[in-house]
Parts: sequence; C-alpha cells; structure tokens
Amino acid sequence: MPGLGLIHGKHRRGWIILLGFLAVILAAAVWVLWRGPVRALSRLAGDPVVLYTIAIALALAIVIWAITILRSYRVLRGGRRITRVQRGLGWGLVASLILCVGVPLGVGSAYSKVQADTIRSVFGESGGSVQDKAALWANQPRINVFLIGRDNGDGREGTRPDTMLVASIDTRSGDTTLISVPRNLNYAHFPEGTPLAERFPDGFDGFGPDESLINAVWTWAEQNPEAVGETEEGLEVGMYATMQAVEGSLGLELDYHSSVDMEGFEDVVDAIGGVKIDVERPIPMGGGTNMNTGLKNPIKGWIDPGEQVLQGKKALWYVRSRDGADNYDRMCRQQRMLKTTLDQVNPQELAAAYPKLAGSAERNIQTDIAQNAVPAFVELAIAMQGGEIKSAQITNDVVSTSNPDYDVLHEWVQEQINPAEPSQAEEAAPAEEETEAPEEEPTPEETPEHKDGIEDADGKCYPRGYEPGSGWPGYPGPEGDQG
Repeated sequence: MPGLGLIHGKHRRGWIILLGFLAVILAAAVWVLWRGPVRALSRLAGDPVVLYTIAIALALAIVIWAITILRSYRVLRGGRRITRVQRGLGWGLVASLILCVGVPLGVGSAYSKVQADTIRSVFGESGGSVQDKAALWANQPRINVFLIGRDNGDGREGTRPDTMLVASIDTRSGDTTLISVPRNLNYAHFPEGTPLAERFPDGFDGFGPDESLINAVWTWAEQNPEAVGETEEGLEVGMYATMQAVEGSLGLELDYHSSVDMEGFEDVVDAIGGVKIDVERPIPMGGGTNMNTGLKNPIKGWIDPGEQVLQGKKALWYVRSRDGADNYDRMCRQQRMLKTTLDQVNPQELAAAYPKLAGSAERNIQTDIAQNAVPAFVELAIAMQGGEIKSAQITNDVVSTSNPDYDVLHEWVQEQINPAEPSQAEEAAPAEEETEAPEEEPTPEETPEHKDGIEDADGKCYPRGYEPGSGWPGYPGPEGDQG
C-alpha cells in the first residue's frame, strides 16, 4: 500500500499518497459497476484514447511508486546507523518492492500502447464518438460480416480468395449463422442497379461458362476496374467486386468486411496455445494441383486422426487441405475450426502472446470496421461465446452450384439466419423415435445418407463416400514420416 511507510515514519505526505491511491481504486470500481463489467472491458480494450491514457498513467505510476519507496526507506531509517549487511538487505528490499510492482505496471503500460497502436493501424478512422453495442446497433437487430481468407502463397500471382464466409450475427444475443460461400459457385449475381449487375444481367461470366466462378470475380475486377465503377474509399477493387458478388448471390447486405492472410491465421492459433480438436481422418498437408504448372503438389506431411492439439501450421492445413476431398468437406472443416477456436480462446494465453499477435494483425488483417465501433465488437464477441453458432453450407443439396437458382438460394439464406429454423446438421440428423426401436437392423435404404459439407452428430466432417475409421490413400500411419 503506497504511503504506509511514510505514515509509519510520521510523514504527512504519506496520507496524501495513500488516500490518492485509494481514491483511484474507488473511482475505477465505481466506473466498472456503473458501466457493467462487459461494457467496461470493451471500452478499455477498444478505445485507443483510453488505452493511450492508461499507458501514460501506468508509466507515471511507476515513477511515483519508485519515489515513494525510496522516500519511505529514507524516512524509516531516520538517520540510524546500520551495518553493511543491514544496508545491503535494506536496498535489496527497496529494489524488490520497486520491481514487484513496477514490472507489472510497465507491462500493462506497454500492452496498452501496443493495443492502441494496433487499433489505429488495423481499424478505419472514425470521426464519431466511441459507441457500445446497444448504441451502435440500436435499430439494427442483425449485422452481416463478410470474412475472407486470402492466400497469396504457393507461387501464386495476385490475391486469391481462398475462404469466404458471411457471419450473420444477432446483435442482442450473439447467436450467429456462419454461411460458407463455395469457391465454385457459378454465375454469381450482383445487387440490382450496380454497374456489375448491368454488365452481367444473367450472372458473372467474365472468363467464360466454365471459368467464371465466384472466386474469379476478384481477378476479373482487377483486370477491369473501370467496369466495377467507383469503390468505397480505401477498398481494393477486387474486394469491392467480390463483396458485391456475395451480396447479390446470397441476397444479404454486407455491413462490414474483414480479410485475413493465411499467415495471420497461424499466428492466432499459436497465440492461443493451439486448438484442441478430434481430427476425424488423416489430413494431407500439401497435395492438390499447382495452379501455375498444372502438376501435382507433393504431400509434405500428415495430420493424424484422433484427439490432439493442433498448432498454427497444422491448424492451417486442417482448414485448407483439399487433396482427395472436395470444397464442401473443406468448408465444413473451416466452420468446425472457427467454432472450436472461439470456444477455446483463453485470455491468459492471448495476453502472454499479445505483442506478437498485435504485430501479426497489423500485417495480415484488413477491415472496414471503424475505430469507434471496436468496443461494440468486443462486446459482441463476448456475447457470441455464450450464444449459438449455426453452420450453413451452400452445397449441391441446397442449389446446383454449377447453375444456381438464386431465388431459391435467397430463400434458403433467410431460413438459415432465422433462429427458429433448424440447422442443416439438425435437419440431417435422424429423428428420435418416440416408441421403442425395432430389433432388426435398418436396411441400407433406411440409413440416413451423408450430405456434402454437413457435420455429423459428433460435429465431424467427412467427404462424400468416406467411411469413418477407414484409411486414406497414401497415409503412412501415425508412425510414418511426417516430413
């Protein structure tokens, strides 16, 4: 307790320091109680002005604390003659007291500055005041956030949308529907009245009928920026066109977007200490076809089946591996990893790795979320951890991805974001029998057929035709060479 040493030495400034310290603690407690713990945390974590103020205040607190300890030591000695051993022990105690409080304050000051710098670097400028969740979305019960994973590796030229999802989030409860957009969705539509809708009234076909998938919109837009028209300030023409393709194809208006390079995904998983997951089958690390040469890529290693903790590199291959699988199985694994990661986020592990994670965010994340909206999103993320997350996969069981009926797809999307409607996994699960089950084994016709991209009752993902527990072509087993 700062000031007690001075008070014991009958120094009047001790009371000023002690009462000042207690007043700060009391004011902080009253502020947290007034705002509520979640709103207070979101404001502290999401407002750069508050964070810079905290960083400066903690740095000043270190100086005040050190001066107080030194002054207390001098007062308590009171001119007494002490031995060399006593003097050494005294200064050792002084140094220990300064360090045991000063080091945590210093770490807190540094982290506050890192967080403020990250927010200013990653999130867009905003001229308005900071808003919490209730104020920002007072008249908006639901927001749609476009999430895109960008893969610039493997010798590829330019940006390639590798993963596309829309998170449709209830701003009150945090209940979320994750809609996976398949990369092979053909003839993407655009919102009515836009230049791209006028250019492609029957759907996107910029590269011909077989090469005009939705993940090709980005490349086409970069090659034909004049056809896209005016974009939002600071938004890449490829991202803008891709967002319009997703809006028109799903019938949803996108409120925000965020893109993450694959390296950033690895950093996040490593920062939380890995993700514990029961891997459903052998997952090849590598394979597939090289987009430039057309040749088969080598398999560099394997992720063994079974329960384990996947670190960044293996977690990335879990969500991106497509060798021997299909887009729908891959989308299912991506959603499974997202939900599992959200459930397992550990604040202590994040805090320990935060400076590295913040640096990765500055390099690998782009978003149009404004700085004044960050506290609201912190609140929303906390609500999502306690809410229900529903998976929605656009597969051939929903519409033909090669020749989609977009009116049908729009209706399906509205059903999926309706919390009263069951998820695809719930629909695919066999109904529970109210009467006693018959003793005879069900015939093959009575066995529920596995649907593409839909997790089973255990939340696992399997490609069509795969029998759980069976082998995988080329898999050497857990004792094999993992590369």
